Amino acid sequence: MDNLTRPTGTSAVLAGLSWCVAVVLHNTQPQGCVGESCAVRPMRESTALTEVLFLLAGAALAVSMGGLLLMVRRREAHVRIGWIARVACALATILFSIAALMSAVHPDWNGMPLVVLPAVATLVLGLVLLVVLLWTTRLLPRVVIILLLVTVVLLPLANEQTSMILWTVPFGLAWAALGAFLLTGRQGNVAEKS
Repeated sequence: MDNLTRPTGTSAVLAGLSWCVAVVLHNTQPQGCVGESCAVRPMRESTALTEVLFLLAGAALAVSMGGLLLMVRRREAHVRIGWIARVACALATILFSIAALMSAVHPDWNGMPLVVLPAVATLVLGLVLLVVLLWTTRLLPRVVIILLLVTVVLLPLANEQTSMILWTVPFGLAWAALGAFLLTGRQGNVAEKS
Protein backbone atom coordinates (compact mmCIF):
# COMPACT_ATOMS: atom_id res chain seq x y z
CA MET A 1 0.00 0.00 0.00
CA ASP A 2 1.59 3.30 -1.07
CA ASN A 3 1.39 6.57 0.84
CA LEU A 4 -1.68 7.73 -1.13
CA THR A 5 -3.82 4.63 -0.73
CA ARG A 6 -4.74 4.89 2.95
CA PRO A 7 -5.69 8.61 2.99
CA THR A 8 -7.53 8.25 -0.33
CA GLY A 9 -9.45 5.19 0.85
CA THR A 10 -10.23 6.70 4.25
CA SER A 11 -11.45 9.98 2.77
CA ALA A 12 -13.56 8.08 0.20
CA VAL A 13 -15.28 6.04 2.92
CA LEU A 14 -15.83 9.21 4.98
CA ALA A 15 -17.18 11.07 1.93
CA GLY A 16 -19.56 8.30 0.91
CA LEU A 17 -20.98 7.62 4.36
CA SER A 18 -21.36 11.25 5.40
CA TRP A 19 -22.98 11.97 2.02
CA CYS A 20 -25.54 9.19 2.50
CA VAL A 21 -26.43 10.30 6.02
CA ALA A 22 -26.72 13.94 4.93
CA VAL A 23 -28.98 13.04 2.00
CA VAL A 24 -31.31 10.91 4.13
CA LEU A 25 -31.50 13.59 6.83
CA HIS A 26 -32.10 16.33 4.25
CA ASN A 27 -34.92 14.28 2.75
CA THR A 28 -36.72 14.32 6.12
CA GLN A 29 -37.24 18.08 5.76
CA PRO A 30 -40.46 19.36 4.15
CA GLN A 31 -40.24 19.31 0.38
CA GLY A 32 -39.38 22.57 -1.34
CA CYS A 33 -40.32 24.25 -4.55
CA VAL A 34 -39.41 23.26 -8.08
CA GLY A 35 -39.59 25.57 -11.09
CA GLU A 36 -42.55 27.93 -11.21
CA SER A 37 -43.88 26.77 -7.85
CA CYS A 38 -41.03 28.76 -6.23
CA ALA A 39 -43.13 31.90 -6.67
CA VAL A 40 -45.60 30.64 -4.06
CA ARG A 41 -43.68 27.97 -2.13
CA PRO A 42 -40.38 28.26 -0.21
CA MET A 43 -37.29 26.24 -1.01
CA ARG A 44 -36.45 23.27 1.21
CA GLU A 45 -34.34 24.38 4.12
CA SER A 46 -31.34 22.53 5.44
CA THR A 47 -30.51 21.84 9.07
CA ALA A 48 -27.16 22.72 10.62
CA LEU A 49 -26.32 19.01 10.88
CA THR A 50 -26.99 18.30 7.21
CA GLU A 51 -24.95 21.33 6.20
CA VAL A 52 -21.99 20.11 8.27
CA LEU A 53 -22.35 16.58 6.83
CA PHE A 54 -22.56 17.89 3.26
CA LEU A 55 -19.50 20.07 3.89
CA LEU A 56 -17.61 17.11 5.34
CA ALA A 57 -18.70 14.90 2.43
CA GLY A 58 -17.65 17.52 -0.13
CA ALA A 59 -14.23 18.05 1.43
CA ALA A 60 -13.60 14.32 1.78
CA LEU A 61 -14.82 13.73 -1.79
CA ALA A 62 -12.40 16.36 -3.09
CA VAL A 63 -9.51 14.78 -1.15
CA SER A 64 -10.34 11.26 -2.32
CA MET A 65 -10.79 12.36 -5.93
CA GLY A 66 -7.45 14.14 -5.82
CA GLY A 67 -5.83 11.04 -4.35
CA LEU A 68 -7.33 8.82 -7.04
CA LEU A 69 -6.19 11.18 -9.79
CA LEU A 70 -2.65 11.10 -8.39
CA MET A 71 -2.77 7.32 -8.13
CA VAL A 72 -3.83 6.87 -11.75
CA ARG A 73 -1.25 9.44 -12.84
CA ARG A 74 1.45 7.27 -11.26
CA ARG A 75 0.31 4.45 -13.53
CA GLU A 76 0.97 6.68 -16.53
CA ALA A 77 -2.67 7.14 -17.41
CA HIS A 78 -3.82 9.44 -20.18
CA VAL A 79 -2.42 12.83 -19.18
CA ARG A 80 -4.96 14.91 -21.12
CA ILE A 81 -7.96 13.06 -19.66
CA GLY A 82 -6.48 13.41 -16.18
CA TRP A 83 -5.93 17.13 -16.68
CA ILE A 84 -9.52 17.67 -17.87
CA ALA A 85 -10.82 15.59 -14.95
CA ARG A 86 -8.84 17.70 -12.46
CA VAL A 87 -10.08 20.97 -13.97
CA ALA A 88 -13.70 19.75 -14.01
CA CYS A 89 -13.52 18.55 -10.40
CA ALA A 90 -11.87 21.79 -9.25
CA LEU A 91 -14.50 23.87 -11.04
CA ALA A 92 -17.29 21.77 -9.50
CA THR A 93 -15.75 22.28 -6.05
CA ILE A 94 -15.61 26.05 -6.58
CA LEU A 95 -19.20 26.20 -7.85
CA PHE A 96 -20.54 24.07 -4.98
CA SER A 97 -18.65 26.31 -2.54
CA ILE A 98 -20.29 29.37 -4.06
CA ALA A 99 -23.69 27.66 -3.80
CA ALA A 100 -23.06 26.80 -0.14
CA LEU A 101 -21.98 30.36 0.61
CA MET A 102 -25.00 31.84 -1.12
CA SER A 103 -27.28 29.39 0.67
CA ALA A 104 -25.88 30.56 4.01
CA VAL A 105 -26.10 34.26 3.11
CA HIS A 106 -29.37 34.27 1.19
CA PRO A 107 -31.32 30.96 1.51
CA ASP A 108 -33.98 31.93 -1.05
CA TRP A 109 -31.55 33.20 -3.69
CA ASN A 110 -33.16 32.78 -7.13
CA GLY A 111 -29.83 32.32 -8.89
CA MET A 112 -29.03 29.02 -7.17
CA PRO A 113 -29.84 26.87 -10.25
CA LEU A 114 -27.38 28.97 -12.27
CA VAL A 115 -24.61 27.80 -9.94
CA VAL A 116 -25.77 24.31 -8.94
CA LEU A 117 -26.61 22.98 -12.41
CA PRO A 118 -23.15 23.75 -13.87
CA ALA A 119 -21.59 22.41 -10.65
CA VAL A 120 -23.41 19.09 -11.05
CA ALA A 121 -22.53 18.95 -14.76
CA THR A 122 -18.82 19.56 -14.17
CA LEU A 123 -18.75 17.12 -11.25
CA VAL A 124 -20.36 14.41 -13.38
CA LEU A 125 -17.90 15.14 -16.20
CA GLY A 126 -14.95 14.92 -13.80
CA LEU A 127 -16.25 11.70 -12.27
CA VAL A 128 -16.90 10.08 -15.66
CA LEU A 129 -13.37 10.95 -16.77
CA LEU A 130 -12.04 9.57 -13.48
CA VAL A 131 -13.97 6.34 -14.15
CA VAL A 132 -12.35 6.16 -17.61
CA LEU A 133 -8.93 6.55 -16.00
CA LEU A 134 -9.71 3.92 -13.38
CA TRP A 135 -10.82 1.56 -16.14
CA THR A 136 -7.69 2.06 -18.25
CA THR A 137 -5.26 1.81 -15.32
CA ARG A 138 -7.10 -1.13 -13.72
CA LEU A 139 -6.55 0.43 -10.33
CA LEU A 140 -9.81 -1.12 -9.12
CA PRO A 141 -11.80 -4.20 -10.13
CA ARG A 142 -14.09 -3.72 -13.11
CA VAL A 143 -17.22 -4.37 -11.02
CA VAL A 144 -16.35 -1.46 -8.68
CA ILE A 145 -15.70 0.83 -11.65
CA ILE A 146 -18.97 -0.15 -13.38
CA LEU A 147 -20.92 0.37 -10.16
CA LEU A 148 -19.34 3.78 -9.78
CA LEU A 149 -20.19 4.74 -13.37
CA VAL A 150 -23.84 3.69 -13.03
CA THR A 151 -24.24 5.70 -9.84
CA VAL A 152 -22.51 8.76 -11.34
CA VAL A 153 -25.00 8.69 -14.23
CA LEU A 154 -27.84 8.86 -11.65
CA LEU A 155 -26.55 12.12 -10.11
CA PRO A 156 -28.15 14.51 -12.66
CA LEU A 157 -31.56 12.93 -11.93
CA ALA A 158 -31.48 14.17 -8.33
CA ASN A 159 -33.26 17.24 -7.01
CA GLU A 160 -32.48 18.34 -3.47
CA GLN A 161 -35.87 20.04 -3.16
CA THR A 162 -37.75 16.73 -3.44
CA SER A 163 -37.30 13.07 -2.54
CA MET A 164 -35.40 12.72 -5.81
CA ILE A 165 -32.34 13.67 -3.74
CA LEU A 166 -32.33 9.99 -2.76
CA TRP A 167 -31.02 9.23 -6.28
CA THR A 168 -27.62 10.31 -4.94
CA VAL A 169 -27.47 7.71 -2.16
CA PRO A 170 -26.19 4.94 -4.49
CA PHE A 171 -23.27 7.18 -5.46
CA GLY A 172 -22.40 7.70 -1.79
CA LEU A 173 -22.51 3.97 -1.18
CA ALA A 174 -20.41 3.25 -4.29
CA TRP A 175 -17.84 5.87 -3.28
CA ALA A 176 -17.63 4.41 0.23
CA ALA A 177 -17.20 0.92 -1.30
CA LEU A 178 -14.42 2.24 -3.52
CA GLY A 179 -12.68 3.58 -0.42
CA ALA A 180 -13.18 0.33 1.48
CA PHE A 181 -11.66 -1.60 -1.42
CA LEU A 182 -8.62 0.70 -1.44
CA LEU A 183 -8.19 0.16 2.29
CA THR A 184 -8.00 -3.62 1.80
CA GLY A 185 -4.66 -3.01 0.07
CA ARG A 186 -5.44 -5.31 -2.85
CA GLN A 187 -5.77 -2.74 -5.64
CA GLY A 188 -2.17 -3.28 -6.77
CA ASN A 189 -3.01 -6.85 -7.75
CA VAL A 190 -5.84 -5.85 -10.08
CA ALA A 191 -3.57 -4.70 -12.89
CA GLU A 192 -1.44 -7.81 -12.59
CA LYS A 193 -4.43 -10.17 -12.85
CA SER A 194 -6.08 -8.39 -15.80
